[in-house]
Amino acid sequence: MDPRKATISLQYNGANASGQIGTYLSAFQYKDVASGTSDSISLDLNDRDHKWIGAWFPQKGDLLQPTIQTRNWTGDGQQLNFPCGTFRVDDFGFNGGPIRLHLDAVAVPAENSGFKATDRTETYEKTTLKEIGQTITGRSGIALFFEAPDVSIEKVEQSKQNDCAFYTDLVEKYGLAIKIYNDKVVVFSEAVYEAKAPKAVLTEADFDPGWSWDTSVTGTYTGVKYQYTNSDKNKTFTVTAGEGDRILTVNEPADNLTEATAIALAAVNNANKGTTTMSITIMARPGLIASDCIEIRGLKRLDGKYYIVQITHSLGSKYTMALDLRRVEERITGATSISSTVAEGG
Repeated sequence: MDPRKATISLQYNGANASGQIGTYLSAFQYKDVASGTSDSISLDLNDRDHKWIGAWFPQKGDLLQPTIQTRNWTGDGQQLNFPCGTFRVDDFGFNGGPIRLHLDAVAVPAENSGFKATDRTETYEKTTLKEIGQTITGRSGIALFFEAPDVSIEKVEQSKQNDCAFYTDLVEKYGLAIKIYNDKVVVFSEAVYEAKAPKAVLTEADFDPGWSWDTSVTGTYTGVKYQYTNSDKNKTFTVTAGEGDRILTVNEPADNLTEATAIALAAVNNANKGTTTMSITIMARPGLIASDCIEIRGLKRLDGKYYIVQITHSLGSKYTMALDLRRVEERITGATSISSTVAEGG
């Protein structure tokens, strides 16, 4: 079998910069995050010819579109391309000698979109989670991919928050996940992705030295009790789900029982995520992405199905993936009781 090879192809501000990058690149890292925070990349470049401190001097906001290319990775003659997405330079610096450039870029829409930069105060009424997302992405000039059950919302206020922070909080409040990828906002259900078949089966023989596994009882719940009094409607909403002696108490605003139930179930399932975690580094497996599931075998009580929270791709002298995992836990999916009563004193 011919030797494995991994390289980076790069579009820089829309132009092919693969030749320039390949000559000077000493390390490349790509963090692929399932949800909640932005993907990011970093590049370390040797500037022995003083190009990067001269004519090629970077600017904040420069557009980078890297692709990881592998050859002969799992078979002779095999060629695979893995586009990492679209990133904008947000930080860079030089050190020496010899002179070296370290450049960081994050997956965010264009700076002039206002998606992360502009604080807004706005009220949304008689709408849905998807419609709010369409409004927000529409005014920022970016696309929304809504791949989850929609949620009806009577009223919600955005108070001195940028659109990204506000919509992320709102999506997570209802138990869904959000990711920015390639100038798109994607909303999806982690529960759906957790239910998919594992993309790979890994054993300890696949791990580099230094892997770790951890579990904690703190923060795990067997059920939830939700209670909130809506003064405008003069009603108290009560929802219980699950059973046992580790019950999460929730008191988040809601306008009806349907919304209250969604909030209660999201709160307990979000609290139970990540109580059992694992971190491993493996030889790169092209095609594996954050939000995939893998199966761990051969480690007895540590075996099971794990959800990939983050993958850190590192290319230098070799190409590896560091996986941050959480065990897929059984979700609490239905309420055992719900009620709406006239508020005390109403």
